[in-house]
Parts: sequence; structure tokens; C-alpha cells
Amino acid sequence: MFIIYSKLIITNKRQITQISIFWVICLHFLKLLADIISGYFPFALLILCGLYLSFKGRFFQFGKFFDSIKITFKAFRCKEKGKGGISSFQSACTALSATVGTGNIAGVAGALSIGGAGAVFWMWISAFLGMAIKYAEIKLAIIYRENNGKFKGGPMYYIKNGMPSVFKPFSFIYALAAIPAVFCTGNITQTNSAVLSVGESPLIRVIMGVIFTVLTTLVVWGGSSRIGAVTEKIVPIMSVIYIVLSFCIILMNGSYVPVAFAMILKGAFAPRAVTGGAVGSVLAVIITGASRGIFSNEAGLGSSAMAHAVAFDANSETQGLFGIFEVFLDTVVICTLTALTILCSGVNIEYGSIASAELVQGAISLCFGRASHYMITVMMCIFGFSSVIGWAFYGNLCWGFLFGSKGEKIFIAIYPFFCLLGAILNTSVVWDLAEFFNGIMLCVNLPVLIYLSGAVLTERKEINDRSKTKENKRFFAARRSLTYKR
Repeated sequence: MFIIYSKLIITNKRQITQISIFWVICLHFLKLLADIISGYFPFALLILCGLYLSFKGRFFQFGKFFDSIKITFKAFRCKEKGKGGISSFQSACTALSATVGTGNIAGVAGALSIGGAGAVFWMWISAFLGMAIKYAEIKLAIIYRENNGKFKGGPMYYIKNGMPSVFKPFSFIYALAAIPAVFCTGNITQTNSAVLSVGESPLIRVIMGVIFTVLTTLVVWGGSSRIGAVTEKIVPIMSVIYIVLSFCIILMNGSYVPVAFAMILKGAFAPRAVTGGAVGSVLAVIITGASRGIFSNEAGLGSSAMAHAVAFDANSETQGLFGIFEVFLDTVVICTLTALTILCSGVNIEYGSIASAELVQGAISLCFGRASHYMITVMMCIFGFSSVIGWAFYGNLCWGFLFGSKGEKIFIAIYPFFCLLGAILNTSVVWDLAEFFNGIMLCVNLPVLIYLSGAVLTERKEINDRSKTKENKRFFAARRSLTYKR
């Protein structure tokens, strides 16, 4: 009996050892996969996709650039209202509200401290690639959207309706990744950054968390129409206020503007000379600036395409132009103004370290004194809140795609309470999760954009050809004024 028992113990130990080795291998594989998805692979895929679309479309984003500005301001003057949906301008504001967040303040400060002034130059370069990507994903979202009483679209729909049937499961993978990304990227991290700008004491964090929860509940529980109506008012106001504030600081230090631009251009190719040796690698500057630019405007994630696709008066060309303007406003205008505010103010930048909103606050304090604390706090809270309600729109669509109308009700009920979690939690792990799920969204969406790029560019060519004929003059005049309803 003892011999048999001993053999059983030895056999069980071997089995346990084999199982342990198996799980160790699995864990190492998952860690490697997570590092790839959260690392440079999605970023490299973004650059390749942007270059592919740009070259294939003969850099159409440059030709469409002034049209995008013109159509946006024209849409602002003729806002339309419709039953059971939101207008094309409201959908653009919803997308912008999610895109323009605390990262436009804190994220740019971090990019400057890590990559130096030269990071801004590569931010601009990445923005023009991002314009092509966002234009493509918005057009595809409208071409392949569905109408079941209300328009619904986005990456999961153009994967489902545009790709071969063998790739349709990826529409569910995208939606499954987007839901935790909504809670992490669009809610918890945004709320946390905004609340910390107010104060770090537990009481302040709880109070601000409750305020964010209540305000988000009031907006989100009103559905997509209320989200569109609120963002339509918030986005123009907060953008104008921040732009005016930044311009005031830049003008007060006008003599430093040429110096700031010289630092940006020189630092892009010789970072060691600008940062005093703290940043010596040009590659590090390129990666810091380009990644900050691309991830700030959400190009490639496919998220903003969901907002544009639901507009009752949307057509693919107009909404695509809105997409180009979104990238321009977010990255070229707001991110650049944040950078110039810091560089022109003369505030001390500790290159090589990680900075956040306090760097912007320090820059403003040199011009406005103690009032700067309240200014930057208010802007951080407005930017954070706008992102929270904008991402709620995306989460609602993804949840509905997976679980139907009942699922949408569940999402709307629980989403606001994650603001309270964001206010009181340490979000370092949440940031890692956000990068991971965003990476999955990018890895699914970008190859699809490349595969379906023919549909985007073919339709664009047909639109350009038809716009030259007299018989379609009235058609395109209506399209330009956003009165044409598809």
C-alpha cells in the first residue's frame, strides 16, 4: 500500500508540475500579447494606415482641408433639428466632446516634458495622417450604417456589412473591446484627471465624484438626443474659452513666440540641443509627439465614426469633412496652443520627467497669478465632463450592438456611477487597461480601413466628378448647407 501511495504522490506531483508549467507559459504568452497590443505595434499600424490612405488618395486631406473648415462654420450657422435623432452638427460636436479631453492639457504637458519641444512638430505630422484615417472611418460608418428606426453605425457595422462573412466575428470583438475602453478611457481616467486638478484630499474627491455622477446621469439618461443637445452647446463654448485664454498668454509673451517655434523645429531633429541633453534620441521625440497627436484625436479607434453615423441628415462626404476638422481643432489648434502657452511663458520644464496639468497651471500663473489655479481647474473639469458624456454615446451603441435595446438601458443605468470610482481610485492600473483595450480596437479597425479603402476613395472620386457637372449643382449646394438628407 505504501509503495502504491508513494507512486500516486509522485504521479500527482508530476501532473501538478506540468500544469504549473502550462499556466506559466500561458501567463507569459498573455503578457507578451498585452505588451504588443499596448505598445508600439498599434502605433506603427496607425502610421502605416495613414500613409497608405494618404498616398492612395493622393493626400486628399490637404485638398479637403479648407472645405472642412468652411462646412463646419456653415453647419454652425444652420443647425437642424429632426425627430428621433440628432443632426450632423450635433453628431460632430458629440465626437469632438469625446476627443477634446483632459489629455489636450495634461497630455501635451507630458509630451513636452518627455520629448521636448520637438514633440509638437511630430504631433503636427501625425495630425495630417490622422485626418485621412478619420475621414475614411467616418465615411465607411455612413456607407454601411443600418436604419432600424434610428441610424446606427461604426466599425462594428462596417465590419459586419462591408467585410467578407469570415471576418464578421471581428465586429463583436471590436464591440467587446470598446465597452471596457469606454469605462476606462472615456470615464474613469477623464474624471480622475479633472478631479485631481481640483484637489487631492479624500473629501474633495468624493464631492467632485458625486457632482460628476449627478451631471452625467442628467445628460446620459436623456438619451442620444440630450447628449447631442448638450455637446452642441458645450464644445463651441469650451473650445473658444480655451483658445482665447491661450492666445492671451501667448500675446502677453509675444516676443517669445519666434523662440518657441524655433525650439519646436530645432527640437524635432536635434532634441539634445533644446533639452540640455535630457532627451537625446530623435526617435524618442518622434514616438512621443506622433503618439500624443494620434491618440489625442482618436483617429484609428473608430469611436467618433459611431457618433457621425447616427445623424439623421448625414451624408458621407459632409461628415468626412467634419472628421478632418475634428483632427485639426483637437491636435493642430488646441494641443499646439497648450504647447505654446507653456513654451512662451518661460515656466521651468524638467525634461525627462513626467509632467501633467501642473505645468500648464504654472505657465498660466506667471501671467495671471493665483487666478490661474481656478482657470485651469475649470477647464480641466469642462474638458473631462465633455469626454465623459461623449464616450457614453459610444458605449451605448456598442452595448446595444451586443445586447440589444435592453442592454442599452443597463449601460445607461450603470455608466454614471463609474465617475465616482474615477474620482476616488488610483487609476494607474486603469490607464494600462485603457491602453490595452484601445490597442485591440486599433488592431481590429485599421486593417479593415485598408481593406475597405477602395469604397472610400471610389465614392470620393465619384463625388468630385459629379460636383463638376451643372446638373448636380443644386444637389451639392444642398449638401454644403447640410439640408440634403440621405
